[in-house]
Amino acid sequence: MPRPPKNWNHCGPRAFDLTRESLQPFQDDKKKIVNADPSGRAGRHRQAKFLGQLIIFPRLSLRAVAYLVCLGFLIPTLGLAAYLLSAVHSEELTALQADARTRALLAASSVDDQMDTLLRTLKALPAEALTQNSQSHIRTELDRKGIVLFKRSEKLDVLSPVGGLDSGRITLDDASRSAAVAALSKQAPQIAVYDDAQDKGIDVWLAAASSDAKPVLIQARVPSAFLASPLKKFAAGGPWSISVVGPDGQILARTRAKSGSAPSLDKANRASLVEAVADTSQFGWKVAAQIPEKAVKLRAERNWITFVTLSSLLAAASFAGATWLTRNILEDPNARNLPPAGGKSGETAGQPAGMSLQFNSQDKPPHQRAPDGAREQLLRQALRAGNVGVWEWNLATGNIHWDAEIADIFNDLQPAYDYPARTLIRRVDRNDRRRLLKAIGDVIAGSKPLALEVRVSRRHNETRWIAVRGAPAETDGMEVKTLVGVAYDVTDQKLSLTRTDALLREVSHRSKNLLALILAMARLTARDAVDVKSHLKDFTLRVAGLAASQDLIVASDWQNVDLATLATAEIGAVARTDADRVAIMGPPVMLTPEAAQTLGMVLTELALNAVEHGALSTATGKVRLSWSFPDPATILISWRETSGPPFVADGPKGYGMSVVERFSTQGLKLSAHAVGNADEFTWTLTGPLVNIGHAPKSSGQV
Repeated sequence: MPRPPKNWNHCGPRAFDLTRESLQPFQDDKKKIVNADPSGRAGRHRQAKFLGQLIIFPRLSLRAVAYLVCLGFLIPTLGLAAYLLSAVHSEELTALQADARTRALLAASSVDDQMDTLLRTLKALPAEALTQNSQSHIRTELDRKGIVLFKRSEKLDVLSPVGGLDSGRITLDDASRSAAVAALSKQAPQIAVYDDAQDKGIDVWLAAASSDAKPVLIQARVPSAFLASPLKKFAAGGPWSISVVGPDGQILARTRAKSGSAPSLDKANRASLVEAVADTSQFGWKVAAQIPEKAVKLRAERNWITFVTLSSLLAAASFAGATWLTRNILEDPNARNLPPAGGKSGETAGQPAGMSLQFNSQDKPPHQRAPDGAREQLLRQALRAGNVGVWEWNLATGNIHWDAEIADIFNDLQPAYDYPARTLIRRVDRNDRRRLLKAIGDVIAGSKPLALEVRVSRRHNETRWIAVRGAPAETDGMEVKTLVGVAYDVTDQKLSLTRTDALLREVSHRSKNLLALILAMARLTARDAVDVKSHLKDFTLRVAGLAASQDLIVASDWQNVDLATLATAEIGAVARTDADRVAIMGPPVMLTPEAAQTLGMVLTELALNAVEHGALSTATGKVRLSWSFPDPATILISWRETSGPPFVADGPKGYGMSVVERFSTQGLKLSAHAVGNADEFTWTLTGPLVNIGHAPKSSGQV
């Protein structure tokens, strides 16, 4: 058989010169089998084989071609699977980091609450309760928690208790002496760290007045176990470690899950930890939540081992199948294509079966058939209605014809007759070009119709996806002379699929964050609940508020959420029948999805507090929520309650107010301030508008 021209090995102009003259070296060989194969099937098979070798795989055996096809399928498939595995691992790591941030924030809030309660207890402790024989219930409760109290003079001498204590507890180091002097001079609580042979923890120093009006010092020796007690509930659910760290980096207290090992804060192990740190509101302490990253890595390693095993099995099966198929084809390539002896299998004389493409039925009598022109006009109108273009490729001349619909797809073409096919094929994306030519070769061989989607370039380098369908229309003995088919634009469908995949990934990510948030809400609501009924009520209202903000975020397609709409939904979900006593007013403000979720939780807690303890708990109470712009770059949000119970400024803070303060300052990056008296309570939130969203241009803001 003659060798193909050398320049068929690249995609230059000659590579697409699919004319009868370019295939002439093979015509003599094909004519030799005409007598042996009058149906022309073997000739078409050989023609397609020669064309495929000429265009795509020159000088390669059929088995090598099959192996290359297997590689072409396996490489992108396995690459996509590897990418998806990496994406799943990244999502798990991101969810773990979000969980760590939530645990750190909530643990810091609990530490603040505990220290506030301890300081108020110490300030309320009468001086006589510090004597050795005192049986004050406050002193008893502190002793039960392991807190040892000392009463010292201005010179730091121990006044009480004086018996039953070793010298290690009475003697002070330099840091403790400095803290004691500062507490006496500044009249403010001071903290010093102690670490003796028996225990370690902190010394809390408070200035007080004795019965003889002389200044004295109260020293409360607080063990680390007391500081770690509120952290235990945040270390559950995995090998978590929750630590309280002092301003100098020294660990004051730490707790961890029983099943986990304690992660270390040193630099050698920090790289293998997922860590989040939150600030406390006093003493300059920080709360760190840590978990070893190896839990996620072990799961990823198991996934990779499974992936490699399945990939190896798939590759082995693919190459084994290709070997079996090519062996059977090479044994007798024409035997299955020959018609049965003594018959034509339904073929008409001079026309091979399966190679004619008839668009009009010939079953009706001639007097019932519509004129050819009318039928063609109806067909073209139907195709034009569906934006479907028609093309016809003459393989003998290498020219192609397309109609106005295909010209519209390319945007810079005109309907053409006898136009070189190679010019149009050059417009196909390089990554799809060989795939298209391979499919054309399969059509000529009669193995399957032409059906694939390719990318084409339009004017100004715009890329569009088009679907190409085709089949043989005319044959001349053993050769296919003409291919006909249709093409239509499927770019919108491709973009829709891409967008759907992105939305599914976003939904998965946000669902994990919501589940972690709901779990934290359940635990903290249970902490402040008096009974099961109150716990269920508060938790249900908080989840309803969270669901309201989530509905608005989804309805906005994860874009911007209107502040007034968010406030109405959150307050309505919590206040319910009392929502009409809440006035909402302010200029248009569009919130980011993250700010909408955080501010929604803040409004939920404010509304819940108003219903249970504030203005909405009385029959005449009212609430006014408003916001304004002191300047174009600043927003001021105000929550004002009137005709409600008196506001207690120094009362204990519950979960709700802790969430309001922490999420306002750390989540929204705004400044929160609460004031009140016997007549009203006002909570304000102010800061840069850009931290939470923007004002529409119609409102006069930037």
